[in-house]
Amino acid sequence: MTARVEAIAQTPSSPAPREQTRCFHCGEDVPAGSDFKVEIEGALRPMCCPGCEAVATLVRDGGLAAYYRRRTDYGERPDTTPGAAAFQIYDQPEVAAGFSTAESDGICHARLLLGGVSCAACTWLIEQGLSQLEGVVEVNVNLQHQRLDIRFHSDQLPLSRVFERIERLGYHAQPFLAQAQREQLDADHRRSLRRLAVAGLGMMQAGMFAIALHAGDLQGIDSEYRDLMRWVSLIITGFVVLYSARTFFENAWRHLRAGALVMDLPVALAIGLAWLASAWATLSGSGQVYFDSVVMFTFFLLLGRFLEQRMRRRFQLNWYEVESALPAVVQRREDDSWTPIPRVAVIRGDHLLVPAGSTLAVDGTVIKGKGSVREDTFNGEHQPRVIGPGDTVFAGTLNLEGALEIAAAGPFSESRLAALQQSVGRASGAKPLLWRLADRVAGAFVLAVLLLTSATALVWYSIDPARALWVSLSVLVISCPCALALATPAALTSAAAALRRKGVLVHGENALDALARADTLVVDKTGTLTTGRFAIETIVPLSGEQPQTGQDTALCAVAAALQRASRHPVARVFDQQAAAPGFHDALYEVGAGVSARDAEQREWRMGSAAFCRAIAPELPAAPDQQHYWVALVRADAPQAWFAFDDRLRPEAAAQLQQLQQAGLHTEMLSGDSADRVATAARSLPLDRATGGLSPEQKLARLDELQKEGRVVVAVGDGLNDGPLLAQADASFAVADATDLARAQADFVIEGRDLDAVGLTWRTALRCRRIILQNMAWALGYNGCAIPLAACGLVPPWAAALGMSASSLLVVLNSLRLTRNGN
Repeated sequence: MTARVEAIAQTPSSPAPREQTRCFHCGEDVPAGSDFKVEIEGALRPMCCPGCEAVATLVRDGGLAAYYRRRTDYGERPDTTPGAAAFQIYDQPEVAAGFSTAESDGICHARLLLGGVSCAACTWLIEQGLSQLEGVVEVNVNLQHQRLDIRFHSDQLPLSRVFERIERLGYHAQPFLAQAQREQLDADHRRSLRRLAVAGLGMMQAGMFAIALHAGDLQGIDSEYRDLMRWVSLIITGFVVLYSARTFFENAWRHLRAGALVMDLPVALAIGLAWLASAWATLSGSGQVYFDSVVMFTFFLLLGRFLEQRMRRRFQLNWYEVESALPAVVQRREDDSWTPIPRVAVIRGDHLLVPAGSTLAVDGTVIKGKGSVREDTFNGEHQPRVIGPGDTVFAGTLNLEGALEIAAAGPFSESRLAALQQSVGRASGAKPLLWRLADRVAGAFVLAVLLLTSATALVWYSIDPARALWVSLSVLVISCPCALALATPAALTSAAAALRRKGVLVHGENALDALARADTLVVDKTGTLTTGRFAIETIVPLSGEQPQTGQDTALCAVAAALQRASRHPVARVFDQQAAAPGFHDALYEVGAGVSARDAEQREWRMGSAAFCRAIAPELPAAPDQQHYWVALVRADAPQAWFAFDDRLRPEAAAQLQQLQQAGLHTEMLSGDSADRVATAARSLPLDRATGGLSPEQKLARLDELQKEGRVVVAVGDGLNDGPLLAQADASFAVADATDLARAQADFVIEGRDLDAVGLTWRTALRCRRIILQNMAWALGYNGCAIPLAACGLVPPWAAALGMSASSLLVVLNSLRLTRNGN
């Protein structure tokens, strides 16, 4: 090995110093004045060219910075524009395993994080561009999560080709990792905010000069002052166009290269032509300038786009944060001791220790120990499940009582919780109806606008060449579908603001349209129609020594005295109950119950039937299977059965009745037992109630309803409802819902009653009426104004004014949604 290689091997992350600074990636000399640098492992590393900088950034962002510590030689210097060779590191199986999985028949599924994606048209371009690659089976871009899911034949298509194609389309890709996703979101947010700020400042400055120029046109102004203000406006507006409006030009050109017409194309043409025409008027000292219109147009378009991106960023669900809530370190048995290891190192068959009060990291089978686990992650029920040796437990569930030793069923990626994450991801990957509609009509509309503008220019060039540019520019500006584009989002935004003041947070504004068309309501039981907390439903006395009065009060006082020593969730019911005096030597037995002695040294027990029959063999069976029963006994004397249940919300029946009378088909889908679901259903106006359902079964029923042509609204509160809320046409998460349910739901009810569901539905109906009014006005305006502009009767400044007035009218009409009434 050469001396150069030996030096690197000795200090791989810091190549041997030379008189000339060396590139950290390829080892070539860094040219004087070069400022290419990449932060790797906490230090800025010099790079010789953009190619090395791009590859080093790729390696770092992919979590592969350890490569620089382990290498034995410098890497090869890449081309300035990275090609497939720059991404070949992702073809290595050990690297690809971090973000891809092998499926059957040689098909591989990979998940990538995208950069530079701003609208539905971008998702279309990427999907179409990748679909052209040989070996691709399926491509889906999730705009909300900036995520690409691609399934392909691994023997026909290397991953490096996928990365290369995305880069050539003008976007950026990296493995979908939680930290990389957050960094990408933050970078996009900062970039959008800077562009908006520059456009806002430019609009104020250009507007100030425009007022002076318009006043000068009316009252007279010296030519030198007029030219000075025009030149200053030219410089200010030019910077806004080059920096802030750059995104419109880039997006339009990117799609033109792929043979697609998008809404950014007429926007870019309007901005570019208006600026060029104004620049020519400034240079020649003649004609009119429209610098204020250029920057105003740019600012308001960027503002709308920024608000949309901000909404996506604020409520985006990061599925890997669900996994990060699990313990990062677990205790594994090695010989006769427990050794801490990273959770990601767990394999099938490992014996793990799960202390009381901790969350299980992986699925497994209990080997030693008894206790209870709370599994509302999967079934939505707060009632714990008693477990012992031989029982199966799942990652993400909470061990309430007693330490457990479990045999791992496999790593987290093979757990039931991981499967739940994937099902939610698939459900939320579907594009909203409005996006699908935009995909279908955008190209045709843009083509019509361009053809109309071109025809106008040709006709006027033959009539009056001097006016051809200005008349065609008027047509382009006046036909720009701002009012039409604002018709829906302005109404949706106003409706969302009105609902926020009523205690309903709107995450997915597109769902308002689906909610207005809904004909089916699907609700969970526990925590949705019920309060989500245990309460004493009834007490069945069993003792022959009946006191004269206060039977229930006396029994509750004894139960409260015993439950002071319990860690079971049932014990919380008695927190505010006065305890009977004289009880001592309380002992809590995990998974069984609690015992104590009274002042007369008699033993009392409260817990499971088997635990209590040990001192009171005559304890009868629980009265029914519809409640959660806990026995209270004294030595040789059964005292009572306590029935605990999750009570219905007081407003649930009335709210369901109203929605049912309005024509909605109502169903209850619950993970609770069929008996308890049937009991609750008898008190509620429901068309159908089904219990004992897993998250997958709930999702299957929803899919069945949607295949029947129904528009379904789902209401839930638990992690197990995540897939249901994601796939429903519109969804609600009630108060106290899990973070996962709140993130997936389109609407989050902050209060503690279900009346907000009806309020939101009525608001959605009003919003739909407002949208139809807005679209009628926008189409009517374009239908009248475009012919006038094509005839040369509307100058560009009047076209810009008309476009702004039309948009303002749409916004004002939408603001009616923020007031009470119609």
